[in-house]
Amino acid sequence: MKRRVAGLAFSALFLLFAAAAPASAAPAPTASPASAASPDRPRPGCFGARYDILFGEAIAVRCRVTAGGEYGYRVVAHCSTGGAYWYALGTFVPHGFGPSVAKCEGGLLARAFVSGYHVIGG
Repeated sequence: MKRRVAGLAFSALFLLFAAAAPASAAPAPTASPASAASPDRPRPGCFGARYDILFGEAIAVRCRVTAGGEYGYRVVAHCSTGGAYWYALGTFVPHGFGPSVAKCEGGLLARAFVSGYHVIGG
């Protein structure tokens, strides 16, 4: 009985410290040009919206003429599910013809998420 109580107390303390460690060990945010393209602050002139799809998530990005390349633009989604990470290339869109859409599609047991994105010109 004493071993069970000791094991329960040890696991409770472990969970408490494991949950508190990532918050205190997180690096301080810094301002850099790379942070301008984060999902929280999209690229200047571009506006992104995430939405759910079956077994995943998608992002639609609309850019002004000055934000993309000479002919148009496309979004590249940074997808993740569990320990797997990959890029999903979105549709090429000429300026003035709607958003570029990239989809992160997972499987039946693992839903995929958009962890970030960037816009490339064409």
